[in-house]
Amino acid sequence: MSISKEERYAMIRAAALKIQKRGKISAANKRLADEVERLDRQDYKSDVRWGDETKFVNTHYSEVYEANQYEEWN
Repeated sequence: MSISKEERYAMIRAAALKIQKRGKISAANKRLADEVERLDRQDYKSDVRWGDETKFVNTHYSEVYEANQYEEWN
């Protein structure tokens, strides 16, 4: 059975695209797994320690914190 150049090229191209797609999917999965691992390494579940308390409150609730300190809160 003889295969023309066009058919051979089409078969090679299809195989190459399949391999590239598989590589892209595995690379995307690896990036996602790495991101999850980085998020898990962050210590977001830990309790706020006394030394961090003022910094945490100022960062997230500065308007309310300042209003309460100066009794401007209604």
